[in-house]
Amino acid sequence: MVLRWIIVLFCCSSWAVYGLLDNRVLNSLTEMISEMKDIDYGNPQLRKVYDYVIVGAGPAGCVLANRLSEDPTVSVLILELGRGERPAFAEPPMLGPMLMGSDYSFGYETERQKYGCLGLTDQKCSWTHGRGVGGSSIINNIIYTRGNRRDFDKWARAGMEGWSWEEVLPYYRKIERANIKDFDQNGAHGKTGRVSVEDCPFRSEVADAFVAGAAETGYPYLDYNAGDTLGVSYLQAHSKRGHRVTAGTAYLKDVRHRPNLHISTRSWATEILFKEDNKEATGIRFTKNKRWNTVRARKEVILSAGAFETPKLLMNSGIGPAAELRRHGIRVVQDLPVGRRVYEHGGVFGPVFIMRNGSRNEQNLLSLEQVLTVDEILRFRNGEGPLTSNSIESLLYVKSPYAADPDPEMPDVEVMQSFVSMSFDSSIATRIAYRLPDALVREYYDPLIGVRNFMFLPMLLKPHTVGRVELKSRNPFHHPLFQYQYFEDERDVEALVYSIKEVLRIAQSEPMQRLGIELYDRPVPGCQHLTFNTDDYWRCHVRILTTTFQHQVATSRMGPVGDPDAVVDPRLRVRGIGRLRVVDAGIIPEPPSAHTCAMSYLIGEKAADMIKQDNQ
Repeated sequence: MVLRWIIVLFCCSSWAVYGLLDNRVLNSLTEMISEMKDIDYGNPQLRKVYDYVIVGAGPAGCVLANRLSEDPTVSVLILELGRGERPAFAEPPMLGPMLMGSDYSFGYETERQKYGCLGLTDQKCSWTHGRGVGGSSIINNIIYTRGNRRDFDKWARAGMEGWSWEEVLPYYRKIERANIKDFDQNGAHGKTGRVSVEDCPFRSEVADAFVAGAAETGYPYLDYNAGDTLGVSYLQAHSKRGHRVTAGTAYLKDVRHRPNLHISTRSWATEILFKEDNKEATGIRFTKNKRWNTVRARKEVILSAGAFETPKLLMNSGIGPAAELRRHGIRVVQDLPVGRRVYEHGGVFGPVFIMRNGSRNEQNLLSLEQVLTVDEILRFRNGEGPLTSNSIESLLYVKSPYAADPDPEMPDVEVMQSFVSMSFDSSIATRIAYRLPDALVREYYDPLIGVRNFMFLPMLLKPHTVGRVELKSRNPFHHPLFQYQYFEDERDVEALVYSIKEVLRIAQSEPMQRLGIELYDRPVPGCQHLTFNTDDYWRCHVRILTTTFQHQVATSRMGPVGDPDAVVDPRLRVRGIGRLRVVDAGIIPEPPSAHTCAMSYLIGEKAADMIKQDNQ
């Protein structure tokens, strides 16, 4: 896919030389070629001491760097392992899978699975996380969901003061520059924030039919970002005119020249430094350009390296479960349950449907080659066409009988509707990103090539399964070890099967049937021995075609004072250590009813205010 993208740009530039493109097209292509370079965040001459040292430029870290450096008297350093994004490749949402296999991503994978991911390469799921200025917002699916109000109110009732829905809603408004057609005036959205949130410019006939069909079968049409989520709606995305908006472009690109803000890329933090009594953090040790460096923080060290790298850095520095640290020969600074919990939103590819009555426009969505053309690239530049979409168009929130929360308004499964399936991408990018073996693709997806088809992706919001993140060794450059088994709790499979059956029920609605859809009835390899479309078949399908949505949380868990399972308090201060905070998705205490990008922005904005208040 990358090669094809480059070839198209090269050909266009060649045609321009011979006068075959008009000035408007030429200008657009010239901009695209310039965007093939990394955004330059500079190479500052680093100081020995800053007021704040931030580790990690993911969504929360980028917010912090911007907000803390608003005061020109305060000096801020942000250390980021990766580099600046390349807009030509990062901005088209459909190229996300390609970036998941690039150096903008940690190549994490689970341990070999026993109950899920059974059809994937080595029976492992991908647990990749983004790296670079923008973090996972560079490689994710641009899905912007805040979560159900009940998540936050539950935190507040448990003693996490300041985190109720009414208290976080102003921050959500502050983040957004929203353009949501049907819900623009409901008071839930911001209009002046830094993150563009919009309806996707492109919408297939499938999206309209599914939303109408779900409404016809009993699901309310609602704004799932206004607090209540049980229902159906079109996708809200962090994009601007269909171009991906990352944390880097939203929060750092326009302020990167502030004299009091230094952004140091290619900088790998390896150790937190402490005072002699080990009760206060004083700085960070890191590598850059193959050299060791140390930097001191006058006020605070803030870890925003993500749900995996933050706990790894804490444990490598002596903050974590004492027994595990001693096992690796690490001196114990503070015995805390770092990494003792990790939750993940597991899900499944499918079911897949074939469409017989789609319009001519729908027949132009058979393959990536059809949308990766000069005309479509120019349409994308103008904020139009399928390249402005990541393929996910609408979301359905379902309450299954297997949900732990008795509240009837708290869904436990989200179903994503995609206008394509895996047969759409003929390159290897998608199958590598999701660890789909060639043999499975040939047998299950290749028969769909040239056939208009689409799929659904049910995602478990409230898993019963819980795992751990541990150190592989004391080497700070080793990946963490993930002790997590999908579907260890059978209820997780049953909830996903229930959601699949809800999709099948909606598929019988008049709006869906008008498209002439039919369920793709080829059994997935490994489930041929079961009668297709029975509960047992779908249980098998879920276990074979398991997928991940990269929403791991709770590794640096937030909790009230006195909570033995908490790593940080409600102000995100690490327990027992002064001047050290964690500000990233790892603090989320339980699996949220949201994708984690929006929540990471929220955590960054709220933490910035708390840090300013605590350091007055």
